[in-house]
Amino acid sequence: MFKDQLVRFKVIFDRKKEVATKGKALVQIEAYQNGKRRYFSTSIYLSRDQWNFKKKEPKDQFTLSQVRSFVTALADYEKEQRYYNKGAFTLKDFDQLADRMNVPKDVSVFSFNQFFKEQLQARKKELRHGTYKNHNACLNTLNEFNQAIRFEDIDYKLIDQFHQFLISKRHKPFTWHKRHIQLKTYLKKAVKLRLLNRSPYEDYKVPTPKADIIPLHMEEVRKLEELAFKPTEKRNERVRDMFLFSVYTGLRWSDVSSLTTANFIETADGLTLRFKSAKESKSGTLPLHIVFDGKAEAIVRKYWPDQEGGKLFKGISNAFANLRLKELATQAAIKKSIHFHIARHTSATIYAQKADVLTAQNILQHSKLSTTQGYLHISNQERDNKLRDVDWK
Repeated sequence: MFKDQLVRFKVIFDRKKEVATKGKALVQIEAYQNGKRRYFSTSIYLSRDQWNFKKKEPKDQFTLSQVRSFVTALADYEKEQRYYNKGAFTLKDFDQLADRMNVPKDVSVFSFNQFFKEQLQARKKELRHGTYKNHNACLNTLNEFNQAIRFEDIDYKLIDQFHQFLISKRHKPFTWHKRHIQLKTYLKKAVKLRLLNRSPYEDYKVPTPKADIIPLHMEEVRKLEELAFKPTEKRNERVRDMFLFSVYTGLRWSDVSSLTTANFIETADGLTLRFKSAKESKSGTLPLHIVFDGKAEAIVRKYWPDQEGGKLFKGISNAFANLRLKELATQAAIKKSIHFHIARHTSATIYAQKADVLTAQNILQHSKLSTTQGYLHISNQERDNKLRDVDWK
């Protein structure tokens, strides 16, 4: 039996009433025992909007996990000391822990790598599966570069060394560009949580890779449409149809791969697509029975699942699709390097040619026309044909 009353812990926000004047206030842990109290700083400062007054905890899940880890560390220390001191423990016994408990648990050795990992885990349910995998790949690459990056070592030089590391590992330009963007996200979060004074990306400009994207012409799209598949090649056929559906609708991979029966409305004229872009969070509709002579609608009906609300395209990852698309291009005698994003560029170019640029902008859900123009491509032959049709008089 314990000789002293067990310590009760409580999370306290703005104990010194500073948030009104300073905009942010400290989060502390109150330890109570036998009418006495002791307070421990978490070194976490939050604004009123970041604090849940009803639950008396941070709204941000990662910050909440950090605070809980701090409380756990204090409670575990109490249990440990009681074990070695025959059940005796007072608030004064925390003195031995004071030096390393002025900041959140293990922050003296708390690396940015650990922060990245815990932040990612805290948001696992919020992130799409593909996004989570990409961010986890970034973490793995960062660990390969340096397993224990201290916050005080994060500067311009470190980011540049990381960039050189990516190049030395023969990462493709779009891959290392993506890794920089992902890393930048977590550094920005560290700054908001006051674990870092400023992000080195405020000075470091990530080189933007130039895209060498050549869309398909209508003749090449028809070659893909005309491909025949054996019963054992169902997955290849599904990849082909997903790619074509993206051409017909302009949807990104993330939107095509997550389509369910709930995304379609049956009208008197046929199916209408109803969707919300995963990237831009914009909603839109498209009458599938009108575009491309109803070919998009035919694909939907082909893969319509038996279960209401079920997904149309199951069992296909983006990596698998891109691998199979190269094989399909060879099979269709298309002498171009094809990956899934080519479909969106192809869609933009065809809609701009068959309808107009504004229609293409609407279908691709671009806020700026200049963004759509970056998706439009015209060959020299097409240019010459258009010039021949111009009345120069």
